[in-house]
Amino acid sequence: MSKLNGSWKITLHTYMGDMRSTLYATVEGDKLVGTCKDAANGAVAPLENGVVDGNKYQYDLTIKTPVGEMTNHLVGELGEDDVIRGTSTNPMGSFEFEAVRGEF
Repeated sequence: MSKLNGSWKITLHTYMGDMRSTLYATVEGDKLVGTCKDAANGAVAPLENGVVDGNKYQYDLTIKTPVGEMTNHLVGELGEDDVIRGTSTNPMGSFEFEAVRGEF
């Protein structure tokens, strides 16, 4: 079983402040599947194009915003300290995040 499986509390650091969500992830072979739930409004979106290579992963997440849909591309790596660190990129820029086990 992959160490990436399970629930992860993501904190994304943006110029608008920290944004929080919960990633529900399952590794199926070399694919990452699951959903992500926004802690502020409860909106849930499926992971798209999820790929896993060891402790590294990437996926796309399309969210609804007040100005329309926006796709984020997330790339992360699970460290030996059991913390995921990575970057989320969208049309507004690139932002660092970290994730620890649990749910918001």
